[in-house]
Amino acid sequence: MNTYERVLAEDRRIRRELFRVRPGGAHAGLAVTVLLVALVASAGGARWALIAGGGVAFWFTAALWTAVRGGLRGRAAAMRAYLLTFGWGSWL
Repeated sequence: MNTYERVLAEDRRIRRELFRVRPGGAHAGLAVTVLLVALVASAGGARWALIAGGGVAFWFTAALWTAVRGGLRGRAAAMRAYLLTFGWGSWL
């Protein structure tokens, strides 16, 4: 392996580690989402909370559908959808 390939391999490894999401981070993302929807409910009323919560539910449903369509089943599909929906909490 030459130097160029080693540098590219190291770059790919760093990028994979940077964008890796973990369940702990997804739990944080879920907590922030719940707090934001509660804040929207207190400031804007139930209608806006339902719209915000519905958007999150739609995103989760779309991610779950995509995971099932990709061949995952049961808990694996639900975990993939959970990480795709709330995994951004890893970057807080």
